[in-house]
Amino acid sequence: MMASHETAHDVAEYEPGGHTIGSDILATGTGPDTAARDADPRLGASEPVTLAESLMNEEGWSLLNFSEAGPNPPYLRIGGKLRMTLTEYEPCFSSHIRDRILFRSKVSMVEHLRKYDQMMIDPLAFEECFGPGQGTDATFPFGAWLTIRKVGFSGIELWDKGRGDVEMPIEALSVASAIWLRHADTPRWMLT
Repeated sequence: MMASHETAHDVAEYEPGGHTIGSDILATGTGPDTAARDADPRLGASEPVTLAESLMNEEGWSLLNFSEAGPNPPYLRIGGKLRMTLTEYEPCFSSHIRDRILFRSKVSMVEHLRKYDQMMIDPLAFEECFGPGQGTDATFPFGAWLTIRKVGFSGIELWDKGRGDVEMPIEALSVASAIWLRHADTPRWMLT
């Protein structure tokens, strides 16, 4: 995947209170791309991978795209980029290095997470982003496979069997070693 041309808007880091992008709802029911996803053999049930592993396997990133500065590497940047229409801004994973002198590799969160239907978050992601004591079951359903529903700048909407709808702050994705993804091969009617 090629890096997008960077603008002043591209390098903005995530800021809390951003706007959710309504068109970024992940397709989980029927729709024009359901048949394509169902026909794609790599989207059958899969072994869990970390977010870092998925970016290396699916997007061709290397360890050089991640930061090692911290207790639980690898880390990635959370940013955004303008779409081709120049009116829509979407959340993306951004390389820590400028791999093309002025540009960073960027991967759309929506497009990347569309390859998976479930996410599990290690408490380390919250501890590192929000401080000690934030990785408790009282703050979030850690260690459970959560169904991915929607991606936006305000967070990722997930569904938990025990708690129902939950929202994960987007900053937690920067701890790419503490986010696990899988495609559970869940029947589509169960996700709607």
